Amino acid sequence: MEKESRTPTRYGSLESTKWTAADPAREEIVSMADSTTTVDDIEGELFKIERIREVLVRRESELRYMMDDIQLCKEISRLKKELQKLIALPEKEKSNEEKQREEELVQQIHKLVETRDFLVDDVEFERLREREEDKEMAEFLQTKLSKSCLQKA
Repeated sequence: MEKESRTPTRYGSLESTKWTAADPAREEIVSMADSTTTVDDIEGELFKIERIREVLVRRESELRYMMDDIQLCKEISRLKKELQKLIALPEKEKSNEEKQREEELVQQIHKLVETRDFLVDDVEFERLREREEDKEMAEFLQTKLSKSCLQKA
């Protein structure tokens, strides 16, 4: 018995893969143009993806603001506890360093509260900006949908 001298089938190899077309005269070329997807379908899908991306970017921004707020609140709480310990001491028994530290703590707390106020203002500004963007997008979609309805009719 004589062994055939052929190479074993290698999946994925161009040399061994045979393409069989339903119509031998037509080449088997896969193209996006052969798809039944329309331009409107693609634009719609791209719009959905862009909208999801915007939502995620907004959520990331919100989470960053929240993290900053949490850190500021923790630091304010820590400084307030330290200040309360110093305030609890009788005024006559406080050293100059303790009095000075008390003033420094009040200033630090004040500065952190101002920073947090700016942060809250930024968050509110972002919300208003996002609301305006949403309004503009709704108006754009309304005009786009109106135009596409008119074109189909």
